[in-house]
Amino acid sequence: MRTMKVFPLAIAGCMLLLSACTGMKYATEEKPLFTGFTVEWTEPPVKDKKAITHELENLVKPAPNNSIFGLRPTVALHNSVKEPKKTKSFANLLRNKIGSAPVYLADVPVADIKGAIVNRLNNHGYFGAVSDFTIERNKRKATITFTASAGTPDRIRSIAYADSSDALNKQIALSRKGSDVKPGDLYDLGALKVERLRVTGRLRNKGWWLLKDDDLEFTADTSVGGHLLDLGLRVKSTTEEKVLRRYFIGDIYVHGDHDALLTPNDTVRVDSLYYINTLNSFRPSTITRGVFLGKGKHYSERNENTTVRYLSSYGVFKSVNVEYTEDSLKPGVLKTDVLLTPMKRWTLFTELNAIAKSNNFVGPGLRTGFKDRDVFRGAEIFTADLNGRFETQVAGAQKGTNAYELGAKTALQFPRIVPFHFFRTARASVPTTRIELGYGIFRRINLYGLESFNTSLNYNWKQNPRVWHEVNLIDVSYNKLYYSSDDFTAFLNDNPAVQRSFEQQFIVGAGYTFTISSKHTKYLQGWVLASFGVDESGNLPSALLRSSGPRPDDGYKLFGTTFSQYVRFRPEVRYYQPLGPRGAQMASRVQVNFGLPYGNSEVLPYVKQFFSGGTNSLRAFRARAVGPGSFLASDSSSAILTDQTGDIKFEINSEYRFTIAGYFKGALFADAGNIWLVNPDPKRPGGVFKWPDALDEMALGAGFGLRFDPQVIVVRLDLATPLRDPSLPKGDRWVFDDLKPKFFDNVIFNIAIGYPF
Repeated sequence: MRTMKVFPLAIAGCMLLLSACTGMKYATEEKPLFTGFTVEWTEPPVKDKKAITHELENLVKPAPNNSIFGLRPTVALHNSVKEPKKTKSFANLLRNKIGSAPVYLADVPVADIKGAIVNRLNNHGYFGAVSDFTIERNKRKATITFTASAGTPDRIRSIAYADSSDALNKQIALSRKGSDVKPGDLYDLGALKVERLRVTGRLRNKGWWLLKDDDLEFTADTSVGGHLLDLGLRVKSTTEEKVLRRYFIGDIYVHGDHDALLTPNDTVRVDSLYYINTLNSFRPSTITRGVFLGKGKHYSERNENTTVRYLSSYGVFKSVNVEYTEDSLKPGVLKTDVLLTPMKRWTLFTELNAIAKSNNFVGPGLRTGFKDRDVFRGAEIFTADLNGRFETQVAGAQKGTNAYELGAKTALQFPRIVPFHFFRTARASVPTTRIELGYGIFRRINLYGLESFNTSLNYNWKQNPRVWHEVNLIDVSYNKLYYSSDDFTAFLNDNPAVQRSFEQQFIVGAGYTFTISSKHTKYLQGWVLASFGVDESGNLPSALLRSSGPRPDDGYKLFGTTFSQYVRFRPEVRYYQPLGPRGAQMASRVQVNFGLPYGNSEVLPYVKQFFSGGTNSLRAFRARAVGPGSFLASDSSSAILTDQTGDIKFEINSEYRFTIAGYFKGALFADAGNIWLVNPDPKRPGGVFKWPDALDEMALGAGFGLRFDPQVIVVRLDLATPLRDPSLPKGDRWVFDDLKPKFFDNVIFNIAIGYPF
């Protein structure tokens, strides 16, 4: 991220340049550009008006070109580049990938769309629906208004599920329970298709291996009149005999390291499974515990999918497939092959990266290491890596200041809960145990240096696809200020609270994070991702040492070093709401973090404090530059330690995301929040949290973002400016009422990878 000064004259120049980007170059009154449409109701549907309106809007194809404040830069780009001779050329990328062809009124099949609107309303039970359209021309532009009258809908009077003596029809009849389609509901073709999929899925889990949803059909009797109809669900009469057969699992062969070019050298019987070993890679029990199929049981698509998902989550296989072959001597019995293609066991990797922070620090980074994906023949993954990063400040008062970071880390991941043997019932994915050991140093040249050592034992498992847990059973770190310049030492001596956060100390703790998601596939329905995390330090050693006597004046110590004692709470809620058929979305996040030092500690350790500002936080402020509260660091203090930290954090972010063209997305966003201290600090006046002042001390910023999102990686550019700065005097905290210098001189340019939330 970089800080940039943007002047009004530059903005005016950009606006003049963009004025040529309206995309009207080839539009005429005879060939007007299609610039928009609306769907209006003369008689709206009695239910789900908003969803049906969106569905009808989605029928208008081709859609008008996207515009930004009346400008169509992608159309202008398309028009300015000649048709390329080669499809694989930079000109083709500019003209047809980044740019977009203009959509003219003549390109829109209005009569077909009118008929499609009636058809869609019929699908929702409005069999008397009618539709029409009008076209409004304004010189070289044209808009279309589609009108629709839904009429009176038909309702379901009764539903009859197939019922006969054979096993298939009995199961169809039993499927009535759990149906969302009820007598009295409006007829809805989409709901009937969903119901047919539900029944088909249930049957495929009961042994009907070859059955597809197209093999079932709904019948409708409309002769009863009064806008009522009777429905029936049955198997199509044209369905083949083999599809009607119920299938059972026969012998199961698990190929732990499948390679079609190699001959298996060993076959082991594990319970009812045959484990075929080609490369002698994995212990049979490691793989077979992830197979949820059983010989003699009826075929189940659910068990097949669970097997594939579970084994894929090991992280050591390129592909996992299940293949079935019907036994020629035993009709209805399936020979089953579970084929696993492993990744390379040993790999070396090198990653180059670069960082640009909003506090003007930029620089390259390097990570290189080794990975073993089958350490003990149990699909354990061992990773060892070295990393380094160098930064230099390219602007600001401390221009030329350098910093570097070096580190080493090893990690060992087990595809199970070690040393326990449970959680196999957590079928969403394999539970994991991860042990980490790391060492690192951070040096701000000519200022200070931090040294850290850490080790942890972590458990992760998914309760189901929407709920997952993370337990940090052991999390130990040792932090030491190994170098302090005279200036930094003087700064710490003058700021006791900050000094205590930098003191040599142990952090001996544990933590737990619970995450739940309501994400689904329903069209245009929002979903929530919520997490609650808690972590603590020092309670176990404090309890053990308390038996030796009262706490000394300088606190309990572990191996001669003070250990931290605190508890932190980290709840977070995110909400995502799709808007319309073109991929627009409203995304919001709320964070309320709280840390409380007690017992052995008066302040949270520096590495455990909260901060606000930066690329994934308040984007209109430099990284870690906000707060605490209304505190404003002096020039001399901010030159020594630019990061502002606190014990309490409240932050809310919201952004409107939309598609510009192809992989290019845009966003309008606003961020608000701050950090505060729990205990007063005389050296940071205004930093302590007080309910009456909290709202007035909220920082606020807004901006515009561009994102390049080819689905593999997201490159994000955000331009933001503060609207409210709590460090300014009361009554003068709004900054947009004085455009120069407070507004334009504080514009922040953020460059980042990935979405902010």
